[in-house]
Amino acid sequence: MAHFRQSRNIEASVIDRIKEILNEVGFTSNVEKTFTQAYEVSLPVIVVRVGETAHPAAEISTTATRRKVQVLIDIFASNDGQRLDFKDCLIEYLKEGITYYEYTTGNSKFQQKIKNGLLKVSIDGDNQVFPDIDKSTLEEHDRNRHLVVLSVSLGQIE
Repeated sequence: MAHFRQSRNIEASVIDRIKEILNEVGFTSNVEKTFTQAYEVSLPVIVVRVGETAHPAAEISTTATRRKVQVLIDIFASNDGQRLDFKDCLIEYLKEGITYYEYTTGNSKFQQKIKNGLLKVSIDGDNQVFPDIDKSTLEEHDRNRHLVVLSVSLGQIE
């Protein structure tokens, strides 16, 4: 069995939470990890990926840091109203925090997840992608796309 490292655990924890949120509110959407997968399924679809990671010093005169991870959530909606509903719903629930799990895998599948904390979440922004471009010139998946940017931290000193 293999164990995910912290960045992959964060990504998988966010994906799991988004799936839970969508189920709770009755929204239907695929949740994926890559753009390639997003363009291969029907709308709506949400893509979660880890962006930049910062390691600011946690204490003076040591190498200890507190990891701060940027999580990018791309929403590919069927229409403008759905785009707005999805982004508002996700922001409402995600800013409460996300349960952090540590995952183990085997045979390319999740075998086990163990709860090991709470990710603190701040919303760094949410923007429509391609707002000034004629939608008829864009591929269907990009016409009503939105990006939500989170900063997440487990609060642990590394």
